[in-house]
Amino acid sequence: MSLLKDQIEVDVQEAELATQKALSALPPILRWLLILVVLAIIPSYYISKSVSENSWLKDYQQGALIAKPSFTNQLAPTTTPVSVTSLGTNQYAAIVQITNENLDLSLDQTPYTFTFYDSSKDQVYTYSDNLYLLPDQTKYLTVPTFSSPEPVAYTNFQLSPNLPWQKRLNIPTVDLTTSLPSSYEQFSPTAFVVQGDFLNNSPYTLGTVRLTFVLFDQNNKIIGISQRDESTVAPFERRAYKQLWPNLVAPNLSHIQVTADTDTLDDSNLTVSALPGGSAGDLSRPGSGNN
Repeated sequence: MSLLKDQIEVDVQEAELATQKALSALPPILRWLLILVVLAIIPSYYISKSVSENSWLKDYQQGALIAKPSFTNQLAPTTTPVSVTSLGTNQYAAIVQITNENLDLSLDQTPYTFTFYDSSKDQVYTYSDNLYLLPDQTKYLTVPTFSSPEPVAYTNFQLSPNLPWQKRLNIPTVDLTTSLPSSYEQFSPTAFVVQGDFLNNSPYTLGTVRLTFVLFDQNNKIIGISQRDESTVAPFERRAYKQLWPNLVAPNLSHIQVTADTDTLDDSNLTVSALPGGSAGDLSRPGSGNN
């Protein structure tokens, strides 16, 4: 190893001597010109390196992917005034209609609150829940029957201040249709009855379907509110319902509106039934019992 090191040092020294002799043999003008050229190579290298880096960086920034929001200028939901109906002494229910005017944005698990006040603007009751709102959907939000020691004079409906809008690539379509309901007054026990049916015109089994019932008088004023949840509605099932308002008489009833909706934003609410075994399209190996 020592001999190799000594040989390298000797070769370097010989190269230096040869270079010195070559420079000494050159005319003075060529010698200084060569020295200036060598000295100019160093700053030229760094200048060209800097220019190339800036050029490559500019080209990269122009072609780089930049994260942008998937939507802007979303429209806030619109609501009707809250309607409050009396269901007997100190018994009330309330309803509001809400509309999502965005054609491709939805809300899921969004808190909302109803607050009720008496004539002195003292709070007498509050009700909170979460809503889902599909793109371009109009639906009712109801407050189940509640008690108040004083008549309800003022109401307030409020959504969460920070709405978690979502733009989903795909939302399953579920067609729920309701038949024209019929009604009658039941005498024992006294109750107002609405009956009819609804159809799940989709290939999904629905975990929950909410039915909302709204009664209108001849002045198109809401005089009755109710809701119910139907569970495990099979694909293409038509299911009947019978809804009662105890102790309610509606002599000035004009028409009844029944709506049905289900949460298609919740994957656990929708299931697809498996095809029955032994069908013509079943390519699995037959069992021993088939031989």
